[in-house]
Amino acid sequence: RITGHYNINAITTTKHLSYTGTTCIMEITTVSLLVICSPLCMAIYTSNYIHPDAGISSKEIIQKYGYPLEVHTIETEDGYLLETYRIPYGKHNLTSKSQLPVLLVPGLVCTSLIYLNLGPGLSLGFMLADEGYDVWLANTRGTRWSKRHKFLDAVQNEKEFFDYSFHEVGIYDITANIDYILKRTNFKKLFYVGHSQGTTSFFAMAATKPQYNDKIALMIALAPVAYVFNVQNPLISFFKYNLPKIQKLAEKNRVYELLPYSPLLASLGSLLCNDYAVTQIFCASIVYFLGGYSPNFNTTALPAITSESPAGTSTKMLFHYIQLAISEQFQMYDYGVEKNSKKYGTKTPPKYNISEITAPIALYYGGSDGLSTRSDVELLIAQLPNLVEKQFIKDYSHLDFQWAKNIVPVLHSKLIEIVKKYSKT
Repeated sequence: RITGHYNINAITTTKHLSYTGTTCIMEITTVSLLVICSPLCMAIYTSNYIHPDAGISSKEIIQKYGYPLEVHTIETEDGYLLETYRIPYGKHNLTSKSQLPVLLVPGLVCTSLIYLNLGPGLSLGFMLADEGYDVWLANTRGTRWSKRHKFLDAVQNEKEFFDYSFHEVGIYDITANIDYILKRTNFKKLFYVGHSQGTTSFFAMAATKPQYNDKIALMIALAPVAYVFNVQNPLISFFKYNLPKIQKLAEKNRVYELLPYSPLLASLGSLLCNDYAVTQIFCASIVYFLGGYSPNFNTTALPAITSESPAGTSTKMLFHYIQLAISEQFQMYDYGVEKNSKKYGTKTPPKYNISEITAPIALYYGGSDGLSTRSDVELLIAQLPNLVEKQFIKDYSHLDFQWAKNIVPVLHSKLIEIVKKYSKT
């Protein structure tokens, strides 16, 4: 039996390069591709420049810049073992004893590294720690550092392990993190920051388990996603019109994991996406295609971004989002009439009751966001019962909320201000 994060991820990555065949054949294929591509890579790569934070993990970047680090394993109610990182105070030992803890939750196929990989003074995780806050960085199930379970193996029990969507992340992963952190710190409330899927899961949790609203001092929603039927991305459109076929194909080929972490991809990101590589424009084009074009996006950070992204998720996660786009509702997973009747007691999946989301929410959204569109977000805004702050940033895309060149004056400084404001209430 193979153990360890790297071996598990390597096997999963290999499997998803080809749905059939032996591991040996696929490894030979990978080596062959590298041999073929090497001359091309050498031709287009004209510098030996390596981004200082390329290939680095959350734990490594925290330690690299001299911040204190704690690693916590948090068990969920359904048996997943999640790795959460804690920066209890800032680099200059500012105490956090009187400050509420802050939980940072990443978006789809991302790890906690997204709140760190611009470095101190730029990334929100470091900035909050330097302000004296007790920072907790979550890694949700199925991603690189939370790919463990009490009874299931991510490879041998792939179907069962990856049987989740943002709903389970919300009602199990987020609740487990909240309860663990509050018990550990002896506070009754914490701050919650979510980006993209990190907001979807929060909304699902707060609507389904409304008692958790009382444990939130303030929820900060960055590029929030609940309604998605105005998304114009051609890839989303393709999935919308072909979802039943894609689901059958995935089941037939036993594909339950999507976009797992790949050391090879991380290395290629460092090689091909840095400022001195003529191929950087192609890396940026992928970002723009997925999240919307923006002149603000920090392309210099691409090698650091690809260090752990993509980090893995489930095909069910993707299918759930596509279902939202088709149904034009914010609702639970649609299993079909028969299974819905057994699971929910209704033929159609229940809608999430947004009126139950009573935690105070500060919401930030962009005009160039291809995944969290202005019209979809404003539909959500109209239904949130306790929206205390909203800010529309006209030229921000989906990923600018993590990696914009002007992120400190435009966004992070304002987030620090509102966290301070609600620390006093």
